[in-house]
Amino acid sequence: MTIIICAITAGIVLGWLDVFNYKTKLWLNRISTVCLFIILLCLGAKIGCDKEMLAKIPVLGKQAFILGSSAILGSMLMFYVIIKALAPNFDKENEAE
Repeated sequence: MTIIICAITAGIVLGWLDVFNYKTKLWLNRISTVCLFIILLCLGAKIGCDKEMLAKIPVLGKQAFILGSSAILGSMLMFYVIIKALAPNFDKENEAE
């Protein structure tokens, strides 16, 4: 787990320092998308092989839906609060254009 956290931290620092040019960022974006799909495929295959997990999908599905929906709604709410607090004139500036 430490290696994963270090890798994520290193990626954040490199992105923040703007080390990569546009073409490299484009390729990194494509590579990360392909890797994400591979991870999701492997996760699905692992769940499909586990009979005990398949039996629990109805319960886990409801919990996952509630958790996911709550995370999305909470993020939207916090975004709204932060925009209103940090950029109170944002709406007025967009209307003027």
